[in-house]
Amino acid sequence: MRSHFRQISDLVVLWAGHRVVPVTLIAFAAIWAAVGLSFSFPRQWFLLTNMVGTLIIFFILLLVQHSQNRDMTALHAKLDELIRSSEAGNHWIAAEKKDADAIEGMRQLHHGQTSETST
Repeated sequence: MRSHFRQISDLVVLWAGHRVVPVTLIAFAAIWAAVGLSFSFPRQWFLLTNMVGTLIIFFILLLVQHSQNRDMTALHAKLDELIRSSEAGNHWIAAEKKDADAIEGMRQLHHGQTSETST
């Protein structure tokens, strides 16, 4: 089930991120509005269309967010491995999971050590 969701998510993100999609959607919306106004579609039809469009956009947004979260998790794992294999302090591993004050303290400590080393 998870692999199917990941495949669908990757496909939707790839499709939604293509440069032709926004232009196509704007053209479709303009044509839809022109046809609806020329044939005098009822107001409820436009409201239904608006609701369906909003739900589709919300679904695509959630899939894009899922893809970004997965990419960021992989990036953090790669950075942690680089930190482990380098001479950097291991206290930087998983820094993204610490609160803002702890990260600021680590940054201040690092900048303090860097300026002492360079003098």
